[in-house]
Amino acid sequence: MAWHDGPLGRSLMEAETDLLRRMLADLPPVQDALAIAPQVYAPIYDHLRRRSRRPNLLVPASGEGLGGDPGTTPRPDTLVWGIPEALPYPSGRMDLLVLVHPLEFSRSPYQILAEAERVLASNGRLIVLVFNPLSLFGVARSFHRWPHPNSPWAGRFYPGFMVRRMLESTGLVHERSRYLFYRPPVDREAVLRATRVLEQLPKRQRLPLGGVACIQARKEEAGLTLLGPAFREELNQVRPGGLPAYTLERMHGPRRYR
Repeated sequence: MAWHDGPLGRSLMEAETDLLRRMLADLPPVQDALAIAPQVYAPIYDHLRRRSRRPNLLVPASGEGLGGDPGTTPRPDTLVWGIPEALPYPSGRMDLLVLVHPLEFSRSPYQILAEAERVLASNGRLIVLVFNPLSLFGVARSFHRWPHPNSPWAGRFYPGFMVRRMLESTGLVHERSRYLFYRPPVDREAVLRATRVLEQLPKRQRLPLGGVACIQARKEEAGLTLLGPAFREELNQVRPGGLPAYTLERMHGPRRYR
């Protein structure tokens, strides 16, 4: 049985899908959107399809990560198998990009973020999901010496503040961070049900101790500064002698010759 088919995997996917649903609801509808996620995360793609006119899904083709056997998971028509480090999309195409745990299982996580910045359009949003080492998930990972390659314990965890610095190094601007799943990562239905009260803590999503960190960033690009009507009128005036009214002396002061 694959990891995501167990009680812990199902509970985690439900919590991540619910958080992404609420975060996507806060954003305006977009034209083009892309989700880089395993095929088993089809519910996330469904929410993405409701918020965009042209949704896309890229499944990592390396076979590593949380993918495993998709089983009976439906395959979307726009599904593409590819490499997150080299996205098969033109620059500035996507208005929204969602990364579902590709950083933890990549040898070049900075390259994934660089590719995400490249395909994002101006003012496009990026949402990143990563496993948080400063949580009970991080404690449990230290006890798995020979983890299954398609389980979270085989990846490298990143704290939220580190992902924020990685995003800033690519030129993206951090907007908000959320955390989820404070229950112990035990693959037992009874334990997960008994500790569900931890998911009802007030302001829990801002407490950086959840098993998964969700970081949202925006791509900003410098635009043109439009001149006001008064400034344009002054700029078009001509002084006696054919010189414009706005000269270098007014901008930088009189030049001094030695």
